[in-house]
Amino acid sequence: MFLPASSRHSIGSSSALSSRSHKQLCRLALLLAFTFISSLHGEDEVPADRGDQEVQSSAEGPWGRLSYYHYYLEAPDYVVAQFPLPGTITKWVFNIGDYDKIEPLLAGAGMAPERIEQIILPRRVVKDERYVYLFPSAADIESLTPETRSAIYTELARNPANVFHYSPVFFLADSVQEWAKESGLPDETVSTIERLAYRSGDALVFSDIPLLLTHAQNVSEARLIMQKLTRVRTLMAELEISEDDSIPDLLNYWSTGLGLRRKEMEPLMKAIVNTKGVSHLDILHLLPPLPRKLLYTYPDMSYATEGRMPDCHWTSLNFFNIRPQQFLLDTHLATSLVKQDFEKVDPPFRYGDVLMFIEPDGKAVHSATYLADDIMFSKNGSNILAPWLLMRLQDLMKLYNVRPGQTRIEGFRHRKGAS
Repeated sequence: MFLPASSRHSIGSSSALSSRSHKQLCRLALLLAFTFISSLHGEDEVPADRGDQEVQSSAEGPWGRLSYYHYYLEAPDYVVAQFPLPGTITKWVFNIGDYDKIEPLLAGAGMAPERIEQIILPRRVVKDERYVYLFPSAADIESLTPETRSAIYTELARNPANVFHYSPVFFLADSVQEWAKESGLPDETVSTIERLAYRSGDALVFSDIPLLLTHAQNVSEARLIMQKLTRVRTLMAELEISEDDSIPDLLNYWSTGLGLRRKEMEPLMKAIVNTKGVSHLDILHLLPPLPRKLLYTYPDMSYATEGRMPDCHWTSLNFFNIRPQQFLLDTHLATSLVKQDFEKVDPPFRYGDVLMFIEPDGKAVHSATYLADDIMFSKNGSNILAPWLLMRLQDLMKLYNVRPGQTRIEGFRHRKGAS
């Protein structure tokens, strides 16, 4: 089992000020912090406007009162441009040793016998030393029911050679129409995606990207489709603060009980209370410097100089580090350090805890940092098309198929913060 490695902490303290000067400095700190932090994000990485998104409230807890709304983030042009367009011919890849199992698999999934007969014709099957390649036609794919598609594609997803089944497009809102809203995709394209979507565990997903690209009128539209397929639902969250709230209690939670960044957060919180017409603080301001810098952005190729791109474990384990520790890209070193510096904890989780998504064989397929209620800081994958996000825990559970007998969640806390 892969476990998280240690984090580095820096403890701050606050000083007392006179009432008038304290209020003035609080207001100044609020303005400067908002201006500085907003400048950390480039224009193409700034979240979209709230628009008509519904604002929701979290459960109240030691973190205070949070409100949030969802929006969609998509890879900017300069990121998408680094990937060539995929081919438009659909292929299903099986291990060479499973050749005799293909026909029973397709039949058991409910595929029509006449379709199976055509797909496995010797002249339509390609073999090499490792794999068997099938090439279903557009009609074959369109003929599949959602249940049959789910059964076949779930099996294809076991083999990384089936790139689009192994890493499908997820629709966390359980609605293709909601996902596509204001995306600029042609209605015909959205209808095709909706028709070919299927269930993978509790998630609604889509894998038939080669077939979808055959509907593009030109190369520009094909590139537009590929860019829109990177759309991922994230959220923006705010902490509501009023004079009735206990600032010390809020600071205790958001500083992990150790006073981490307390001297930076206390003026901001007090400024909210003392400033007329202001009642909310973006959760971005409560994050440590590194995740604050990374949030809502995509990794650039400068990270590749380390030999590996940042993944979920690098992200969660570097949460409190001022500068990222690149050795956390090494699974063995990260595992050994967490065994030394972390301890397993049960819910309720606290700010800064690392939640590991662990498969039955003990492999940690994902990790994310717990913030509050069910809001997590996460990076879902190691490629440059995976941004750093805020996500609800229930959405991550869909992505990583958390259910009894499948993937489970275990929490880990640095020993300095455990009590």
